[in-house]
Amino acid sequence: MGMAGRENDLPRHRGNRRVKLVIALAIALFGATGLASAQTAKPTPVVHVVDGDVRGVVVVGVHEFLGIPYAAPPVGELRWRPPAKPAPWAGILEATKFANFCPQQQRGVFAAPSVTEDCLYLNVFAPPTKPGRAARRPVMVWFYGGGLFSGESNDYDASKLASRGDVVVVTLNYRVGALGFLSHPAINGEGHPFANYGIMDQQFALQWVQRNISGFGGDPGNVTIFGQSGGGTAVMANLVSPLSKGLFHKAINQSGTRIAVTTPQVALKGGEDFAVAAGCADQSAKCLRSLGVEQVINNQASVVRYVADFPSVDGTIIPRTAFGAFSSGEFNRVPIMTGLVRDEQGFFLTEANTHKPLSADEYRQYAETYGAQNAPRLIARYPLASYDSPSLAEIAMAQGAKACTARQLDQQWSKYAPVYAYQFENRTAPSYFPDLSYPMRAYHTAELQYLFPMFRGGQGTAHPLNDAQQRLSDVMVDYWTSFARRGAPVSRVRPAPAPWRRYSPARDNVQSLDLPAIREAVGYGAANDCALWDTVLSFH
Repeated sequence: MGMAGRENDLPRHRGNRRVKLVIALAIALFGATGLASAQTAKPTPVVHVVDGDVRGVVVVGVHEFLGIPYAAPPVGELRWRPPAKPAPWAGILEATKFANFCPQQQRGVFAAPSVTEDCLYLNVFAPPTKPGRAARRPVMVWFYGGGLFSGESNDYDASKLASRGDVVVVTLNYRVGALGFLSHPAINGEGHPFANYGIMDQQFALQWVQRNISGFGGDPGNVTIFGQSGGGTAVMANLVSPLSKGLFHKAINQSGTRIAVTTPQVALKGGEDFAVAAGCADQSAKCLRSLGVEQVINNQASVVRYVADFPSVDGTIIPRTAFGAFSSGEFNRVPIMTGLVRDEQGFFLTEANTHKPLSADEYRQYAETYGAQNAPRLIARYPLASYDSPSLAEIAMAQGAKACTARQLDQQWSKYAPVYAYQFENRTAPSYFPDLSYPMRAYHTAELQYLFPMFRGGQGTAHPLNDAQQRLSDVMVDYWTSFARRGAPVSRVRPAPAPWRRYSPARDNVQSLDLPAIREAVGYGAANDCALWDTVLSFH
């Protein structure tokens, strides 16, 4: 593989931002005298992986190995094929900066654009291991959000999880959009697993973890996959996939509620429509693989339309529908932590991109997306007169749908595995978006900055947490990493928060992650109008 692929195609200010954050953190921890050491970062010891030797950089005590290739570049004839082994390298790979991320379009401030297919790289964040001692720390593997059509590993600083939680964290890039999830007759007929290439990338990276993570102090027998939004969808896909069996031992699903059925027929039609739009009316694999990257991502709407719901049923990677697998118990049964934020829809309102406040007519049109026959009773339950704006009315309505979907998943999973459910409710969370006409509150992605310091999406504005928010961050990092360690979330922050009990359908309980206090909330379905929503939503 040409190592030129590791030359980051990100805008320069994003790399500079990371340097500035490291320097700022060093000053905060060590004072101005620590500035020189922050600018002259210390190299890590060399670690041997199956493809060669790697050396990273020590950042505020955490060993970071950035931009390690875990698969060959999926270019040329490797486009729309399962991931392949990378070429071994000679000498020491200096894994000191993030590598390319996978092709995608600009998505507001959440995701930055890329046109580089050479993108299958991962990053390792690990606490130092004492010489002569073989550490076997829990391993956490992160799948980024972005609806499976955008997102990148570079935005997630896993140093706090690694240092405070004493775990090894792996973040990775995987193929998204049409390059990651195209189903097309000409490609599918080539005799290899097809359609869900992004999920195959994740599984390939999990296999890399099994082979290599012990060299970084991690335990391959104690791996937790976790992800948010589209990454939560990916977590659920790996719960469903028989090819992921044994590659992970716990799962954390953050704001993943998309479980719509995408049949092979729907996916194939989307793929054929994409081929026509992109300029391959002959529907040939040769033409499709000859397309420029921009031709692919600029014409992928028909693929994104179904990918954003759930990866298509292909018979091998995803053998059946998600809810069918969960309700029957035919999934990889591991302990599960799962939850939402309180105001998910604040992220998705069109104003975030158009800067035009939602109108009353647009609110009514949103209600009709749940079926024209259901819209009148939904509007009656969430009347505009009860809210300060149509935007807040839509946020309330959408939350009912998402919360009741999450509750259905909790109820099905808890029949077969331990489940710990939460809702992130801190409405003081900083927003990395420009100011909008409505308060963002506990918006979709708001919890990420409590786990990954200074998270700001791809191009938003980062804001530090205040002291109270920092304490909540400490509790959450403890919860996530203790769950990864032993399968039950606990915190060492004192005074101790309320105990987090396993989900019980009878109690219908979730852990409310809020300020000033964390508490257990019972009757989640009643609080979210699930008696209504369970008649509106289809879970099959």
